[in-house]
Amino acid sequence: MPSAAPRRGNCDRRHGAGRAVAAVVARAAKIGNSPAMSSTRFTSRLLAVALLLATLQPFAAAPVFAAQADLEEVLKMELEGDKVGAYLRLKELAPTGDPEAQYKLGGYYQYGWAGPTNFALAREWYGRAAHQGHADAMLGLAVMDTQGQGAPVNNKSAFTWLTIAASIFKEPDIVKTVAGLRNKLKSELSSADLNAALAEAMAFQAVKEQP
Repeated sequence: MPSAAPRRGNCDRRHGAGRAVAAVVARAAKIGNSPAMSSTRFTSRLLAVALLLATLQPFAAAPVFAAQADLEEVLKMELEGDKVGAYLRLKELAPTGDPEAQYKLGGYYQYGWAGPTNFALAREWYGRAAHQGHADAMLGLAVMDTQGQGAPVNNKSAFTWLTIAASIFKEPDIVKTVAGLRNKLKSELSSADLNAALAEAMAFQAVKEQP
């Protein structure tokens, strides 16, 4: 009986860490993909703590397939409060292969900004953008994986996406905070899962869709 308490305590700490990671990642991704802030990209995410510090970066930082004017049209609709119009325009742009439009459309589905949430479609569009190398879409998938949105909780997948994202971001502070969050998930993974996740991350190669 004396040994039972430590085991429960360890389990509680692991689950507590997982919940904290999910909450902070969710806040970072939700703010970064918020229509209210879509004229900019939050390029600094203090993911290891509750306080989120952000610096703004223009749309042009993202890979662009659609004309810049198309994304600016979406932005204009969002700023005017026409989320349905922006959503419908993104539905036209995302299938053309534009990773930024795909990422933003994934956010609309994940957070239900223009209708009911649809985690399956959020995963689909985040996934298409992420496989093209869109680092913010990878964070979106990590959010969904840690929160069990649209699929069971999958910390191995979240760890993989965070590892890849950390290798794509160039700014040292971003790399540090994303990598720090990734490292918080280590306690959730077995050695086998950790090694598999690292192998998947190392093997990742972005494949651009054809417009």
